[in-house]
Amino acid sequence: METPYVNKLRIASVHLDTGSPLAIASSVLQSLAGGIFELPINPESYQRTFKIKHICPPELGGSKQKTVSQFSQIEPEVLDLKFTIDGTGVVPVQQPAIDAISQAFIAAGPDAQLAFVTAKLAQLQLVVYGIQDESHRPPFIVVNWGKLVFMGVLQDMTQTFTLFHRSGLPLRVEVNLKLLEFKMPNIAAAAMSLLSPDLTRKRTVKASDNILTLCQEAYESPDYYLEVAKVNGLTNFRKLRVGSEMILPPLEG
Repeated sequence: METPYVNKLRIASVHLDTGSPLAIASSVLQSLAGGIFELPINPESYQRTFKIKHICPPELGGSKQKTVSQFSQIEPEVLDLKFTIDGTGVVPVQQPAIDAISQAFIAAGPDAQLAFVTAKLAQLQLVVYGIQDESHRPPFIVVNWGKLVFMGVLQDMTQTFTLFHRSGLPLRVEVNLKLLEFKMPNIAAAAMSLLSPDLTRKRTVKASDNILTLCQEAYESPDYYLEVAKVNGLTNFRKLRVGSEMILPPLEG
């Protein structure tokens, strides 16, 4: 039985558009179409750190009386990811692969394996570290694996090379990514739940379906048909293809 969750850890760069939740959702989907890094080998573990900041008032007048710390704020969560990229061929790139680099190496065959680590590191750096032309800042990053959906910005990245070919090319590297949680506005938070399989609804189109009836079923109103059509990239939403899947993202009223 297939799991509804992502079974390979994916790291994606995302450009957030402004506007309604569906406009943001559309920009998220467009970003994910070309900015995904997928791990060939899943990490054994990851670490999530939660902190609450308190302020301890200074003692007044030399009093020995204990002061009570006061709540200040909840600090952004920190996600610490450690994983290995291996280019020895011990773990072959599995099909199907979602990211462009893995697809290229599957097509190229085993002779290209020597350059795998170098290519994957370049791809990772572009995804998590590349400056966006529109905002002139590093991208927002979404990590998705199983039920984990985390959005943040890169705090630091460490690459430790542990095995080399006789030519000097790296064959194995250990990567440590530390991501700082990005607190989205409410409208963006609704859109980002598109990436969470247990929140996103999908419907397989039947012969009797149309976009109005699907919206009525999902939202108890047909008024969202234009937004749903945009998220699904439909140009002619009057005729839905039977057997296709429609994404019905969560909406806030």
